[in-house]
Amino acid sequence: MLKVTEIAFSCYPVTDMARARKFYEGVLGLKPTLTVGEPGGMQWTEYEIANGTLSLGAGVPDWKPT
Repeated sequence: MLKVTEIAFSCYPVTDMARARKFYEGVLGLKPTLTVGEPGGMQWTEYEIANGTLSLGAGVPDWKPT
C-alpha cells in the first residue's frame, strides 16, 4: 500500500480565472506566486501552500473542469 505524506503539485482547470482567483485569494487568503496569460486566452496562476503548489489553469481547449 502506498502511504502518501504530501502532494507537491496539484492543478485544477477553471472556466473563469478572475472568478476563481477572487475565491482563492479573497475567501481563502492565498497569495499568487506566479500569474501568466491574458483574459480570453490561456491563463495560469500558482499558489505556494506549505511544501506544495496549487495551480489554476484556464483557456486550454481540451482541458475543462468536470
